[in-house]
Amino acid sequence: MKANDQPRQVFDFLRKNRSVDFCDDCLGAQTDADRHHINTIASTLALFPKEFARRLAICPQPTCQSTGRQKLVTRSV
Repeated sequence: MKANDQPRQVFDFLRKNRSVDFCDDCLGAQTDADRHHINTIASTLALFPKEFARRLAICPQPTCQSTGRQKLVTRSV
C-alpha cells in the first residue's frame, strides 16, 4: 500500500467501526497501514473531536498484543 493511501484507509476503517476503540497496533493490523504512520494519522484525526476521539485506555480488541495495558486508542464518534 502506498503511504498516501494509508490515511484514507484508516479513516474509512474507523468510520465503518464507529464507537469502537482501536490502539495504534490494532489499527495497523486491521488496515495494513504502516504501524509507524498510524500514530501520526490517528493524532491528526483527533484534531476533529466531533468526529474522532483519542484517549488513554485499554484496547478492547481481543487480538491486541497489549491486553490489559493502557495505550492511546482512537475511535470514530
